[in-house]
Amino acid sequence: MDLVAVLKKKNRLLNQENSALKAQGRLFEILIEMAGSPVEQKMLKLSMQKTLEVTARLSRAKMGSLFLLNREGVVTDSLLTRGEVNPDLRSQLVGSVLDKGLAGWVCAHLEVGIIKDTQTDGRWLSLPGEPYTVRSALAVPIIKQNALFGIVTLMHPLPNYFSQESIEIVQVAANHMALAIESAQLYIKLDELNHLREKAMERDLKLARAVQKSFLPARVPGIKGFSFAAVNRPALEVGGDFYQFFKLPQGKLGVAIGDVSGKGIAASLFMARFSSDLQYYSSLYSDPGKLFSKINRLLCNRAKQGMFVTLVYVLLDLKTGKICFSNAGHPSPVYADEVGVQLLGSYQSKGPPLGILPEAEYGQDRFQLRSNGRVLVYTDGIIEAKNQDQELYGVSRLRRLVEACPADPSVLVRQVVDSVDHFSQGRGQGDDLTLVSFKREASGPRFP
Repeated sequence: MDLVAVLKKKNRLLNQENSALKAQGRLFEILIEMAGSPVEQKMLKLSMQKTLEVTARLSRAKMGSLFLLNREGVVTDSLLTRGEVNPDLRSQLVGSVLDKGLAGWVCAHLEVGIIKDTQTDGRWLSLPGEPYTVRSALAVPIIKQNALFGIVTLMHPLPNYFSQESIEIVQVAANHMALAIESAQLYIKLDELNHLREKAMERDLKLARAVQKSFLPARVPGIKGFSFAAVNRPALEVGGDFYQFFKLPQGKLGVAIGDVSGKGIAASLFMARFSSDLQYYSSLYSDPGKLFSKINRLLCNRAKQGMFVTLVYVLLDLKTGKICFSNAGHPSPVYADEVGVQLLGSYQSKGPPLGILPEAEYGQDRFQLRSNGRVLVYTDGIIEAKNQDQELYGVSRLRRLVEACPADPSVLVRQVVDSVDHFSQGRGQGDDLTLVSFKREASGPRFP
């Protein structure tokens, strides 16, 4: 072969490659536009249709069909020359062609099949009701990773139509377009897996929420001389905030409110186990500071993925109205009565969150609950809520609300939540919201 002929062939192959690359690039653009849209289910059919159009145009064929196969040689999708047909007829036609026709020959031999005249070649299978005349046929296997990925069959009404150049064109174009087809298949499969994963996650979240709710009190305590109220509202389906009431010996009541680091299922399950531990050890340790030290060492020994807990634990003596409490890295409770509003707890007695420092020490504070005195304990989702200007709700705003609010704990917690929602309107809830409030009624027992 002389130099001119070699150059002409190289030029022809480059032109073929260029045309195939342009077609492939355009198809990828279309698929990207379709991704995430309501018509993304049609991505595979479109990529198959474009493959047929490109190969038919480059080879100047009049019609064509395309089969996609899995690694077991089973046809997973197809485009037939006669267009859309019902599933039963499609299955019959595909089965016949792969069993006796040219596509079946290609599938068996894994090489190009060319029929110069269908009237003299036994590999051509004439099916009843064909709406076209075929005298020449070309079937090209698409090989991906040493396996048959698909078969492109092109047809023409004239005999001896397809040349060696046609074979080269179809092979180049089909292999390029197959990448787009495979990408569409993978995208659809990934999309299906994502939907399944979302459904599974939704189911798991509902289950975790049910587990979490089972560890929260079904109702607040009903104790003569006192009133209680509580609210727990996760930012997600499940969260890490919790509260609990523990009836203890000698007429005492434990009130706990905490916040597990993080949100979601992990925080919820961590919270559930922690709440169970707290209930058990609160009956063994009457001193809140010692209780915290024990729980802290337990969490440090068991620590996973850096999770920790902030916690306020209030021990209320129902006979005397005296309160003893410890604070592990949690926002300070708010106390209000006729005298005014104040934050409870000293800096010296406050310790770090539980589960971080094994040797941490925890102090405790004491005060007397006066007539009509009320306590509000809350998680940081209240004071760290932000408005559209990124301003924090803050402790000062909370104190003013507590001071202005009626003494009824149910009204108080509801007004706090409403105030935070109004403050952060338009931003959504960024963190779990939990509040517990209790009050000594004026008509309750007279403490010394």
